[in-house]
Amino acid sequence: MHPAAQDPRALAMRIENAQAEQLDRTGRAGAPSLHVAGGRSVFKGPRSPFSAAIGVGLAGPVTAEDVDRIEAHLGPGGGPVRIEVGPWSDPSLAAELARRGYLIERFHQVWWRPPLPLPPPAGVEVRPIRPGEERAWIDLFAQAYLGRPVQSGAQAEAFLAMTRAEGNVCFFALEAGAPAAVAIASDTGGLALLSGAGVPAASRGRGLQLALVQARLVWAAERRCDIAASATEPGTASQRTLERAGFRCAYPKVVMVRAGGYGTTGSWTI
Repeated sequence: MHPAAQDPRALAMRIENAQAEQLDRTGRAGAPSLHVAGGRSVFKGPRSPFSAAIGVGLAGPVTAEDVDRIEAHLGPGGGPVRIEVGPWSDPSLAAELARRGYLIERFHQVWWRPPLPLPPPAGVEVRPIRPGEERAWIDLFAQAYLGRPVQSGAQAEAFLAMTRAEGNVCFFALEAGAPAAVAIASDTGGLALLSGAGVPAASRGRGLQLALVQARLVWAAERRCDIAASATEPGTASQRTLERAGFRCAYPKVVMVRAGGYGTTGSWTI
């Protein structure tokens, strides 16, 4: 048995820390992250959907003052406050969020596996992007996630931050030599986080997502990572792809949200 399977709380702490670290490194908005109650609150700008508190309560009880600090950190500009809650979060966190009227925004499943042994290759060419290909990468990312090209300079900068973030390696899956799908891998303390996988609608159903997973497992093994992890929404094609690649569920978590109303109203566009 892999050591991580013997201590699920420690595994959750590693994964949540890696997710918070990757988010923190991606497109800093001028406000440093806030380390609070064993987790991290990361502010990406007013109304940014990427602003969130991750891993809160994993190290012990959460106080009302802790949540006050998170709300003050994430709420400027009138945006919503998002706090992620998992099964290993101290029960005091859920109780405090309920008292404040937080609502469920969405569910996630968090997945893991050791990078080795590697699954059979999918027969699709996958490679890291090259200098000068960043704009092509974000255009494909926008097509995959939004169903349309990048719409504005602000949106382009937000997406380009993913290609520029320290530790991120962005990948293309190719069809007939042309980029057809995208993904990201990052390494935090020997944990390879697989994120940002996107396949535009016209290219789905051809094994590109599985190929991106397998290529990033190779990347993780080459870096001697002992764990690869990813997160999906439940019951999705992404979940089925990870299961086919040998991932198993580490734990579920829920994104809790409180509507905006803190500070001066602002706007942010992805």
